[in-house]
Amino acid sequence: MAHDHHRAAAFAALLAMLLIGAPASAELYVCTDASGRTITSDRPPRECANLPVREMRADGSVRRVIEPPLTEEQRRERAEKARREYEAKEARRSQARRDIALMETYATEEEIEVMRQSALAGRQAVIERSKLRLKEFELERTRLTNEAEFYATRKMPHKLERSIESNKDLIQAEQRLISDMQVDMARINSRFDAELQRFRELVVAGARPLLRSSEGAPQ
Repeated sequence: MAHDHHRAAAFAALLAMLLIGAPASAELYVCTDASGRTITSDRPPRECANLPVREMRADGSVRRVIEPPLTEEQRRERAEKARREYEAKEARRSQARRDIALMETYATEEEIEVMRQSALAGRQAVIERSKLRLKEFELERTRLTNEAEFYATRKMPHKLERSIESNKDLIQAEQRLISDMQVDMARINSRFDAELQRFRELVVAGARPLLRSSEGAPQ
């Protein structure tokens, strides 16, 4: 420890002598290499190209520290960090905008449920109409199947073949429509579930819905 102290004191004295002897406008660059050797120069030393270099003022204070150039991996890491920070910031902004819109749209949880049922009702109406058409097509399929039985041992007329194929396509189309509406209703329920949950979280956190006039317009 005493040796290190004397070494540091000697270096400080040497540095002071160099600074005192230099013109007031002169600059001194100091760095320490991997072996612990201190290098000084009137310009950034080549030996410390990949190490931090201290630029010293005439009074011995540090003007700035010149960091070494980044490696390719460091540049990638820095760019990736910046990208993550930007995306996180944008996500927070986007969530804030959605929260504001949510509190402007609904005054109570009951209003959310009313809107949910309204959105579901339209899809359910489509399903009910499609089911009625599907029943008609299935009755027609039964009739066509019975008619086709008369041609079990002989060639079926082209008109009957086309009718059977068309009936099959119509049934499949209605089945797809019902399935699509059911998927859409599940999506609607998921959206309103999320909005209801977020509404509750915001209210618990102290947020209040935007007051509206009796006509329903925001105030």
